[in-house]
Amino acid sequence: MTTLILLGIIIIFSISFHEFSHAMTAHLLGDDTAKANGRLTIDPTKHITLTGLLVMILTQFRFGWGNPTPINPNNLKNPRKDSLIIALAGPASNIVLAIVAAILIYIISHVNIELSIAYKLDTFFIYMVIINIGLAIFNLIPMFPLDGSHILPIILKDNYALQDKINKYSIFILIIMIIPIIPINGTLESIIQIIISPIISGIYFILKSFI
Repeated sequence: MTTLILLGIIIIFSISFHEFSHAMTAHLLGDDTAKANGRLTIDPTKHITLTGLLVMILTQFRFGWGNPTPINPNNLKNPRKDSLIIALAGPASNIVLAIVAAILIYIISHVNIELSIAYKLDTFFIYMVIINIGLAIFNLIPMFPLDGSHILPIILKDNYALQDKINKYSIFILIIMIIPIIPINGTLESIIQIIISPIISGIYFILKSFI
């Protein structure tokens, strides 16, 4: 139960910071749609919907989502370029949180703190690193409604017909990817877990190497 509460706090904060980063970037680029909707804040009540929260709880925080940040491309000077920057701001914010957490892990290991407190803080920030790297990678998958879908026009070189097909079926593909259906070592894992886990481990190792 304690671990679930810990995961819940980290995930809800990380998603809220992710959506706030979209809103702030849009604001800086000239679109105040998110600001007008009260989204220029890290307050979770502005970013987490009741449905998204219930799904998180029912799946023990293995899956969930935030309330998408509203953006109006018509308010941007360069709609295509700026929309991509706004989209990438979310995953970038999670990488920033992961780096900050990694730095805090390093600091904790080099200061004189009671062992039990140091262990709890260390555990919290390790979860923070892993979860935020996972959120960043997952959101970069080039499928609607994830942030990575804004990369599709670049990948497909404006092949709009193919983009439409991918967007049409992306929800179903994502659902298949996140459902634990593959038996590994006596447990069921999802396709996305199998793909993302090695990447998370690699990035985590790199962060530890530099700090």
